[in-house]
Amino acid sequence: VRVPVGRSILELPAGMLDDDNGDVVGTAVREVEEEVGIYLNKDDLVNLTAFLNPSTGCKVFPSPGGSDEEISLLMYRGKVKKEVIEAMQGKEMGLREHGELIKVHIVPFDKVWRMTADSKVLCAIALYEMAKRDGLLHPPRSSPDLSQM
Repeated sequence: VRVPVGRSILELPAGMLDDDNGDVVGTAVREVEEEVGIYLNKDDLVNLTAFLNPSTGCKVFPSPGGSDEEISLLMYRGKVKKEVIEAMQGKEMGLREHGELIKVHIVPFDKVWRMTADSKVLCAIALYEMAKRDGLLHPPRSSPDLSQM
């Protein structure tokens, strides 16, 4: 349960940059490994917020009226076997020593926008759809399946 909202909420893996010297991509790889249980190849991550106009700082402010929090939203373009994804469903993850208890829910992309009120999810979908519409997303490069590593 997320204390500020008083209920469980479907969210994307996320983490703080405090101990990573501002390495957004490295933080994303670490958090997905901790919270979902798969390893991502850094080269297959696309920073969707980098497509924003530079005047925005290429970051998103989820609640600018109440917080100075700024986030980057990334998309993974690598391969993960279907069996690996299916095996993640319902898995309990997270770092217990940090008070994390995360239950993994795999949700089809075309359905997730109606299943969450999390601004990170909804903003990531919007950035992805607009970048795709404007031809900013290049075809994924051919990369090995690293999900088993």
